[in-house]
Amino acid sequence: MRLKSSLLLLVAACLCACFFLQSTSAQDKDWRPLSADDAAAAKPVVDPDADAEALLWEVKIDDSGEYDLSMRHYIRVKIFTERGREKYSKFDIPYTHGLQIKDLAARVIKPDGSIIEIKKDDIFDREIIKASGVKIKAKSFAVPNIEPGVIVEYRYKEVYSDTGASGYRLEFQKDIPVRTLTYYYKPFGGREPAYRRFNFDDVTFVKDKGGFYVASKTNVPAFKEERNMPPEDMVRPWVRLGSGHMLFGDNVKVEIAKLMKDAASGDIKKTALQVVGNAATDDEKIARIYAYCQSEISNTTYDPTITEEMRAKLPKITKLSDVIKKKQADAGDIDLLFGSMAISLGLDAHIAWIGDRSKMFIEPVTTVDSFLHPGAIAIKSGSGWKFYNPGTKFLPIGQLIWFEEDNWSEIISENNFLWVKTPYTDYSGSLSKRTGKFRLLEDGSLTGTVSMEVQGQQAVQYRVDNYDESSQKLESMLTDDVKRQFTTAEVSAVKVENVTDGSKPLIFSYEVKIPGYAQKTGKRLFLQPSFFEYGVPAVFASDTRKYDIFFRYPWSEKDDITIELPKGFLLDNPDAPAKVADTSGVASLTTDITVNESSNTLHYKRDFFFGSKANVYFKKEFYKPLKTLFDRFSQADAHTITLKQQ
Repeated sequence: MRLKSSLLLLVAACLCACFFLQSTSAQDKDWRPLSADDAAAAKPVVDPDADAEALLWEVKIDDSGEYDLSMRHYIRVKIFTERGREKYSKFDIPYTHGLQIKDLAARVIKPDGSIIEIKKDDIFDREIIKASGVKIKAKSFAVPNIEPGVIVEYRYKEVYSDTGASGYRLEFQKDIPVRTLTYYYKPFGGREPAYRRFNFDDVTFVKDKGGFYVASKTNVPAFKEERNMPPEDMVRPWVRLGSGHMLFGDNVKVEIAKLMKDAASGDIKKTALQVVGNAATDDEKIARIYAYCQSEISNTTYDPTITEEMRAKLPKITKLSDVIKKKQADAGDIDLLFGSMAISLGLDAHIAWIGDRSKMFIEPVTTVDSFLHPGAIAIKSGSGWKFYNPGTKFLPIGQLIWFEEDNWSEIISENNFLWVKTPYTDYSGSLSKRTGKFRLLEDGSLTGTVSMEVQGQQAVQYRVDNYDESSQKLESMLTDDVKRQFTTAEVSAVKVENVTDGSKPLIFSYEVKIPGYAQKTGKRLFLQPSFFEYGVPAVFASDTRKYDIFFRYPWSEKDDITIELPKGFLLDNPDAPAKVADTSGVASLTTDITVNESSNTLHYKRDFFFGSKANVYFKKEFYKPLKTLFDRFSQADAHTITLKQQ
């Protein structure tokens, strides 16, 4: 979800002054005593085949004060097998933007009772990739001398600035089996806890001591991610604290809509007229004010030079005309400015509150405010609507970020609430054009240059994830990606271009030498022409499936590869794999292989797409045919040709 603007928060605060400013709570920082039974346990209890098990997982949430929200976590894990020793040699504590992890302490209790404290210098930040492909940051620590029988326990505090527990998500299934999973919750104002359960119904908060309420679950099996599964909130058991409505109730939405409309005069109208100039059509006018909002207003949300401390001290925006004067605002205020400028030009513009498909699929009417956020400005166009989001700095005009596309939105005006489905970027709009110009050596080594031009959702997501990284870091990340695919590769001349310019394709390029790319047997070389798919595992490995299948957005790939063959080698079998496609037209892969005999050069072309007509969600009953389709794609990509020495 994009950060809320200071103006949105100011309006909301005025209307909802009673909403949830919380404080931290004190908690005993000493390590808990370990029972003799837990110390001696030789087998897991929850899952007999588990490699490790959390003996205790406790979170204490005090939402009763007047300041920032903090939560104290205490976890104790026992390792049972050699696989567990390998898997849990490193522990990760994921965190997101705006969250601080403090007071992290960890220790190891060995089977003989001796204790090893984890030093602060051994705690570090790193990036981890979930099975869904999402990259997140984590505080991590390595466990020294880990072996079956050891117990690892750690504690830490999460700190959220200027917020409360309402809307906070409590997981009731972890990535590891848990014997006892417990949440303590002290609500704001001494009231009884309001909460909503998702994907389960067998846990209730009951009154405990000290104003706390407790909810506990025992013998909880591990949650196991599946590749391309729906968002976790659709499948994992969890509880949302607070009522069904967050900060933005209907009255707040109407007031914000009114504020945007009322501002469409004075300096805003004057500026809008200057910006559009001689633009003749509404689309031209919209394009010019969109470009103005993205290029002329400094977007503090996407400014890597602004720290969290500096962000808290930025001047507050009390009216939209301030944005034009200051030439600076956060993402939400830039969206509101764009909407107000559009209204000043006579356009029918409104705020669109949109769901987030990365977290939850929503339906009109039945959803709650907590699952909507001010995602875009909707402008009436003919009998339909177009959506614009200049506040997301790198987003091309007319496009939304993937989790807001093909989604229900609530368009808000002073007198009307209208549900409208947002459009989506077709697979042709999220295109990766990949080019390779190579020379194959007689010993099977491959050397050459690579260029990848990425557009659409793939480019937007990369920019949002990495806009604050240095060029050196981005080049290093690309090098690491190549070396993960080709472990012996020598990579040089690495470039990543247009990272902060959403009007241009994102471009990756490098030079590479890969020893042994083609296998040599006697006088033959066995060559896989599909360089970009070389060694890439099948999308679906398991024969069974628990959850439905969900791809984030449609996409397409066009590969154009030329390989100069070694002197004296000729193509022995020039066949290309047959076209692979499903009967409904959801996906397709075609390849073509030709040889220019005069230059002894092989030309390989690959054309792939998936998700035609926004078909990206499939019930698990369709897993087998879907897996079969992707297996066929993988087999076609792995197609090998034979070169014979004359």
